Amino acid sequence: MEAQVLPLELYDSARAKIEANLRWLFAKAYGKDHIPADLRDPFYTDQYDQEHIKPPILRLLLSGELSCRVCALILPGGQAAALHTHLSVLQALSRRGVYVLEAGNSPVSDLDLSSSPIKMVGTEQIIEEH
Repeated sequence: MEAQVLPLELYDSARAKIEANLRWLFAKAYGKDHIPADLRDPFYTDQYDQEHIKPPILRLLLSGELSCRVCALILPGGQAAALHTHLSVLQALSRRGVYVLEAGNSPVSDLDLSSSPIKMVGTEQIIEEH
């Protein structure tokens, strides 16, 4: 998808942050040139002209599959095979000294990562399935 230049009054910084985070996650999980076609445009517009993240992408985020794929890239060989859930990712990262924190510096739990609506830290928005 080609980047569009929008007038400042039409620019939605929260949406841009969400899209940038999703694009980074997909590029890391699948490889920049191998992102599945159904993930390339993560948004849809409903009948009320409201924009939402597509339900299959929300399910993918909640399942932990993307977190496991990305974490597997940074862990040494054998550890990656044990990644199947958000909890296993958080535990593997903490063993390496990496702690995932919320904006208020409290630890993120596996329940935080697998519950809907999804809280997108730093975007001032909550993402939920419609």
